[in-house]
Amino acid sequence: MNLIRNLRVAWMIPRWRRALLIALISDALGFGVLLLPPVQWILDAITAIALVIVLGFRWKLLIAMAIEVIPVIQLFPAWTLVVAAMAATENQEISGKQETAKKHL
Repeated sequence: MNLIRNLRVAWMIPRWRRALLIALISDALGFGVLLLPPVQWILDAITAIALVIVLGFRWKLLIAMAIEVIPVIQLFPAWTLVVAAMAATENQEISGKQETAKKHL
């Protein structure tokens, strides 16, 4: 339940919404170019650059890049799941800090 709530809140934040859309589009296009490895590598590089521009450098993005490099696991929507997990996790940390601050007031 908290994951869904955190994703809903993250969707309201423009940078997370842009990052999730970039990841979704990249994974959708990735299925279309599955049999064209050079095109897929370019797509993954563009996705990584776009996500770094939107979110800033994050080590967790390297997880998605590592998954995208492995041929059989490319079918897994790594970009979308990693960005969604990052959005939910960061949102959970922010809301936890806000709740703690409210308790102290």
